[in-house]
Amino acid sequence: MAEQAYNVLRKAILTGQLSPDSIWSDRELCERFKLSRTPVRESLLRLQSEELVRIEPRKGTRVMPLLVDDVREIHQVAKALELEAALLLADRDPMPDLSFMCRAIDEMERALSENDRDAWAEADTRFHVLMVGLCGNRRLARNYEAHRGLTDRARYFVLHVRELPVKSTEEHRLMYKALLNKDRQRLEGLYRLHWDRTTEEIVTLIEQYSRNGPVPNFNVQP
Repeated sequence: MAEQAYNVLRKAILTGQLSPDSIWSDRELCERFKLSRTPVRESLLRLQSEELVRIEPRKGTRVMPLLVDDVREIHQVAKALELEAALLLADRDPMPDLSFMCRAIDEMERALSENDRDAWAEADTRFHVLMVGLCGNRRLARNYEAHRGLTDRARYFVLHVRELPVKSTEEHRLMYKALLNKDRQRLEGLYRLHWDRTTEEIVTLIEQYSRNGPVPNFNVQP
């Protein structure tokens, strides 16, 4: 139940159903999402560790705003962790089964053809999580998972206002091929290019839409 509550509340934050800087009591969250109080409390502690919310005594739980400086910093951390994971994976012998990563790219390409940005985002997340999970370093994977909250939130924020992520999908295919070929130099170059480009794209959009006030909610589900 705690895991279910965590997934529900995390998605509500990522998609904007819970607006930045809004404050919620445990009771309000339980009523809105039909959840039990103890799992909600446990989930909020976990979300606070991911810097998605802040629990304020005698006030409630505040949904943290999306700030440009935070996005830049967390992307630098995520890039460093994932690049190291990719290089570790390229060095593994024998190489683990990477078919699930290939399948994620196939799904990204299919989602583009259908203009389904949400399906694309899910496949994109799966690709990156698989990359880190297969690297063989459990501590690295745990650290990466702990920082995913802010990177996922920034990505969801721009999901429906950015250009269709054709370039990003092409880069994933190239990174996958470099990994299969154990070409560490090309893999590192592609990863740095991908992360630097997407970071600047996301930061530019966040700056553009938050310059004159609070970050709007582009992804609120009906």
